[in-house]
Amino acid sequence: MSTMISATSPVLLPDTEAFDLAPASHGAGGAARGWRIFRSIPRGPAPEDGFPVIYMLDANAGFASFHEAMARAARRPSATGVSEAVIVGIGYREGEDIRTRRAFDFTAGPSREAAPAHPERASLHGGRDAFLGFIETTLKPAIAARVAVDPARQTLFGHSLAGWFTLDVMTRVPAAFAAYVAVSPSIWWDEARLMEGLAGMEGLARTKGPPPRLALMVGEWEEALAPWQADRPEAAEMAARRAQRAMVARARAFAAQAAVTLGPAARVRFDRMAGEDHASILPAAMTRALRFALEQGHGRAAFP
Repeated sequence: MSTMISATSPVLLPDTEAFDLAPASHGAGGAARGWRIFRSIPRGPAPEDGFPVIYMLDANAGFASFHEAMARAARRPSATGVSEAVIVGIGYREGEDIRTRRAFDFTAGPSREAAPAHPERASLHGGRDAFLGFIETTLKPAIAARVAVDPARQTLFGHSLAGWFTLDVMTRVPAAFAAYVAVSPSIWWDEARLMEGLAGMEGLARTKGPPPRLALMVGEWEEALAPWQADRPEAAEMAARRAQRAMVARARAFAAQAAVTLGPAARVRFDRMAGEDHASILPAAMTRALRFALEQGHGRAAFP
C-alpha cells in the first residue's frame, strides 16, 4: 500500500548538507551577503591523507547532479575510475539575483564585447579577487574543519563564465588548486587577460612541484547551430554570436598553449564532446571531470 505525502514535501538529497558562509570581514559586492555552500558527505572513513575535494561553482545549477554522478560512480571505482571525494558547491541563497551575483563574482571586469559600448556596466563586474579570497581564506578552512581533506588534491570546476574564472585562477594563482576543470569556458569574455596570465606561467615547469593539471571540455554545437536550432526565428543571430565567440576554437587553442607553457610533465586535456551544446554539456561532462580530478599522477597532453 502506498503512502500519501504532501505535495509540498521536498525531495531530500542524501549524504549532503547546506549552510551559509561569509568572510569574517565583509568586502564589497556580494561578500557581505555571503554564499550558500553545498557539501557532499562521504559515506566511509577518510583515506590516510584525507579526501580529495572538488570545488564546484554555480552550485545552484548543478550540485545535485554532480553529487549523484560521484555517488553512483564511486560505488565501482575499479570500473569507473572515480573514488569517494568531497564535492563542495558554491552557490547563492533562494531569492537572490543569481545572474547578477555570478557576473560579479566570476569576473575581473566587464567583457571585451560590452566594455566599449556599455561603460556604465563596469560596476556590475570585477568581484573576482574578493570571491577567490573568500574561497581561500574562509571556505577552505571551513571545509577542513568539517572533514579530513587532502590539500594536495583539490580541484576547481567551473562552467561557462565560471569556466573563465577557473582558467583565470589557474593562470594567476596556479598553486591554489592541484587541478582545474573548465567546461565550456567563456574565454571570449576577456581572452587577453587569460593569455597574459598564461604567458606569466612560463617556466613553471622548471620550479619545484608539479604543474597544475588542466582539463577543458566544450560541446560540438557551441560554435555553430545544432540541427534542432536551425529553424528557430533567432537562428541567424545565434549563429553570428557563436561564430564571434568561437567557443570551440578558443578552448582548443588555450589548451594547446597551456600544454606548451606548462611543459612536458603537465597533464592537459581537451575534449570536444559530440552532440552537446552549451547547456547540455554540463551533466555529460561531470563524470569525465570527476575521473580527471581524481586520477593520480601526471601524463602528457591529450587532445582526442
